Amino acid sequence: MKIKTLNGALMFAKNVIKKYFGEVVLKVSPVDKNAAIIETKYSLFLLYFVENVDKGFRQAFPEIARQIMWDEGIKISKKTILEFLNKPNPEHKKLSVLIVLPSKDVYQISPSSLVNFCELARLEVEDNGVYYFFPTIFLKKIEGDITQKETRTRDKLSLISQINSLDDFDSDDLEQVASFKDFDVDFLGEIVRSLRSIEEKLESIENLLKRSKYGRKDS
Repeated sequence: MKIKTLNGALMFAKNVIKKYFGEVVLKVSPVDKNAAIIETKYSLFLLYFVENVDKGFRQAFPEIARQIMWDEGIKISKKTILEFLNKPNPEHKKLSVLIVLPSKDVYQISPSSLVNFCELARLEVEDNGVYYFFPTIFLKKIEGDITQKETRTRDKLSLISQINSLDDFDSDDLEQVASFKDFDVDFLGEIVRSLRSIEEKLESIENLLKRSKYGRKDS
């Protein structure tokens, strides 16, 4: 059965938080029709309920979508995420964003990572308000199946990371991506490198994938 309302998403998220983080929900505070703040002893979660992933990412950001080989994203209210990030937190609880879909897929990311990435890449759109438009390929899926498309794309991005060394990074690059600790890709350079021109690498990537799958035939 699909989730149809924010209340349904909250009920489901409580179980996910207990299962994945081992924490018990103490308090829930509504934010708007799509969002609420969930508080545990050690964490504050911004739960954001969206009807579906948005396949308009490629149309909104064609160059970036081409470079990261991904065309789906999630729109999150800029105002809502910034207010959550700047919310008084005297107990220094860990901040996290949970994005829940009707399909019961749940994505997770820290608010600072989401904001820093979208500000760096200028991933903002206006749609009866200002929204960050974050590509789902860089979100950590903590509930739901990983699709073959997601796996193939991450494999390609991983190979880009291996082909490109960190030698071409300057200190400013590293400072800009230093806070990206919790993306569902375990490599620091993808995010910035993927936003640069990589056409000359694609042929090598495809060849490496073929060799990895079928075994090297020239050995």
